[in-house]
Amino acid sequence: MSSDKVIKEALKEGKVSIGRSAVLRMLKRGSLQSVIHASNCPDGTMRDLRFYAGMSKVEIERFKGDSASLGQLCGKPFSITVLGIGK
Repeated sequence: MSSDKVIKEALKEGKVSIGRSAVLRMLKRGSLQSVIHASNCPDGTMRDLRFYAGMSKVEIERFKGDSASLGQLCGKPFSITVLGIGK
């Protein structure tokens, strides 16, 4: 299933955490199913995501667009670099 469809379904169900801090916090708790990041996600953020996702055995997917496109897909008036989809 494409990441666009996964994101839209998760938004409908209310299972989305938006932003670096929220996603990292949820990864540490082990309450995420997957993480989706924008194509222009900063290296430092990617390093943290890989570390905590590896510990939690959570899949990381790359969104084909940039952070502005990801924010637009989520219906937000701001850019989104990373979002997490809950269990």
